[in-house]
Amino acid sequence: MAYYQKLEGPAMQAFELMVSELFDKAKKELKLDKPDLVLRPLRPEDIGLTTPKFEFNIATADAWNTLIDNKAIADNRFVGINGVLYAKSAQGVVAQLEIKRAGDVKRYWQIQDINYWEDATVFFDDPVLVDQNQPINIRAYATATSSTERICFLGAVVEKRGLLIK
Repeated sequence: MAYYQKLEGPAMQAFELMVSELFDKAKKELKLDKPDLVLRPLRPEDIGLTTPKFEFNIATADAWNTLIDNKAIADNRFVGINGVLYAKSAQGVVAQLEIKRAGDVKRYWQIQDINYWEDATVFFDDPVLVDQNQPINIRAYATATSSTERICFLGAVVEKRGLLIK
């Protein structure tokens, strides 16, 4: 696993493979052809947030804080997460992210220093894919508390055409 500041080289290859796998899963499970599917950017609501923004309350310092708690991916949607944008306005208290899919830990991503980078964005060469109706949990290890930590998850969604985009 490696981290990249730009979506190019190995990070772009991992993204392209992620998108291909999302389309393959959607075609197989939904029994649809590619023209009946659409690829779009990941939205906060796709991973269970109730507001259209990636904003989290970090209540406990030096501990794991739950960001997404066992939220099922919507029917007819397949999600891939391949990066993080850590908003410059955030306090930068999150050191690690843990992503679980269907109860199993799939990734630990160290993000502590990315908010010091020029654009505070990191792309991973080991994206996480989450199938329709599959639960996802995301926790953050924080070094301090923060009432509005802005951690934007970057990725893509393949879904049945017409759910959001015609």
